[in-house]
Amino acid sequence: MRRGRGKNDLDEAQVTDVYNYRIFAATWNVAGKSPPCYLSLEDWLHTSPPADIYVLGFQEIVPLNAGNVLGTEDNGPARKWLALIRRTLNSLPGTNGGCHTPSPLPNPIVELDADFEGSMRQKATSFFQRRSFQSLSRSMRIDNDMLMPQACLDRRLSVCDRVMFGHRTSDYDPNYRWGSSDEENGTGDSPITAQYSPMSYGGCFSTEDSDRHTGHSRYCLVASKQMVGVFLTVWVKSDIRDDVHNMKVSCVGRGLMGYLGNKGSISISMSLHQTSFCFICSHLTSGQKDGDELRRNSDVMEILRKTRFPPVLDIGGEYSPQTILEHDRIIWLGDLNYRIAISYRAAKALVEMHDWKTLLENDQLCIEQRQGRVFEGWNEGKIYFPPTYKYSNNSDRYAGDDRHSKQKRRTPAWCDRILWYGRGLHQLSYVRGESRFSDHRPVYSMFLAEVESVSCNQIKKSSSSRIEVEELFPHSHGRQYSE
Repeated sequence: MRRGRGKNDLDEAQVTDVYNYRIFAATWNVAGKSPPCYLSLEDWLHTSPPADIYVLGFQEIVPLNAGNVLGTEDNGPARKWLALIRRTLNSLPGTNGGCHTPSPLPNPIVELDADFEGSMRQKATSFFQRRSFQSLSRSMRIDNDMLMPQACLDRRLSVCDRVMFGHRTSDYDPNYRWGSSDEENGTGDSPITAQYSPMSYGGCFSTEDSDRHTGHSRYCLVASKQMVGVFLTVWVKSDIRDDVHNMKVSCVGRGLMGYLGNKGSISISMSLHQTSFCFICSHLTSGQKDGDELRRNSDVMEILRKTRFPPVLDIGGEYSPQTILEHDRIIWLGDLNYRIAISYRAAKALVEMHDWKTLLENDQLCIEQRQGRVFEGWNEGKIYFPPTYKYSNNSDRYAGDDRHSKQKRRTPAWCDRILWYGRGLHQLSYVRGESRFSDHRPVYSMFLAEVESVSCNQIKKSSSSRIEVEELFPHSHGRQYSE
C-alpha cells in the first residue's frame, strides 16, 4: 500500500497541515428502473451537517438484458439520476451559497488506450448478429454462467475509459421503462428497452435549476462514469473543487465471459490536496447457490488485480497511484451480492427478532473475511439494520413473504455494502434508507477523512495537475458526447 505523505517526507521549508473532510458514500441497486422526476432523494442525501464530498454508486440503472449488455449504451437513466442528484444536493439545508464554477475545458483526464464501449461491443455484437436480442434474452441469462466461444471475442479483462463530466439536467423522458433486479430477468422476462438519443429528452427536467442560470452551485460534479448498469458519480463542494486533481478512472468487466460490463466495477482515483482517494463501485456475481460466494471472491480479486490507473506526476513530484491499494484512502461500495447461508424461514424469524448478530454469523461476506479469503484487512462498520434485499415491489415485505405472491422466495440478505481500507478514514454512520423504489434498499455511510495539505505559500501547484471539468453533454442542440 502506498505510504501516506507525512511531515518527514517533505522539504523542511514546507509545512503540512491535516484537515478533516466529511465524505458521504452510498450504494443503491435500482433494479433497472429509470427515475421519475418526482422521485425524492432528500431522505437519502440530506445530512446534517452536509458532507464535503458525495460518492454515489448505482447498480442496474438499466435492465441487464442482452440489448443493454451488447448494444449501444443507454445514457438516459444516468442523466436523470444526475439531474435529481444535482437538484437535491444544491437544496441541502445548511449550505449557504457557493462559489462560481469555472467554465469547463476539453480533454480533462489522462486515460489508457482502451475502448470498452467500442471494440468490445462491436466484436461481441458480431457473434450475435444472426439472433435477435429478444430471443437471446429469453433463452440465456446474461451472467457469468453463460458460455460463448472464446475465439469470437478479444479478451480484455480490464479497461480504462474516460470519466464523463456533466451538468446538463434537460434529460427527463416520461416514457421510462420499469425493469427488475438481475435475478428476475430469467427466461422470458428480460425486457428489451428502446435506445433513446441522449439529447432527446424533455419533460420536467427540461428547466434547469436557478443556480445553474447564475453559474453558481453549492456542489459540482467532478466525475461520472457508466458501464452498462454500473454507475459511479462524485460531487464536491464548489469551494474545494480546485483542490481536487489527478482524476482518473478504470473499469473492469466481470460479467458475460468474465469481462463484459453487466457485472464488474468502476473505480475513480483522485487526489484532494496531497492525499489520494480511490472510490470503487461494483456489482458482483449474483446467486444464492452453494459456491456462488467463491465466484464473488474471484470478482473482488480480479478487480483488485486488473484495475490500473495511468501514472501522472503529482504535485509533490511523486507519481500518482496506479492500483487500488496504492491509494491513501479507499472506499468500496456496491451490490456485493453476498448472501445469508440459512433458510428463508430462519432468516425471516431472525429479522423479525432484530437478531443481527446471529444473521451476521451466517453472512457469507463475514464468513469469507474471517477465513481470509476476501477483503483481508478491509473494514466494515457494525450493521444494525435489516437486510437490504430482496423486497416485493413497492412494499416493505420481503419477496415470497406473501403466500399468494408468484414471486420466487429470496432469503433476505445484506447484498449492499460499504467497506474501506487505509488509515485516516473514520466511519461516523452506517445506515440504510427506506425508499421503496427498488427491490433493494439504499445503504449509505458518512466518513471523516484526514487530508494532508502543503501550505500554499510553500509549494506551487503546477497547472497540469489541476482538474478540469467537462460536461457530459456540452451542447443542448442534439450532439452527443463523443470521446
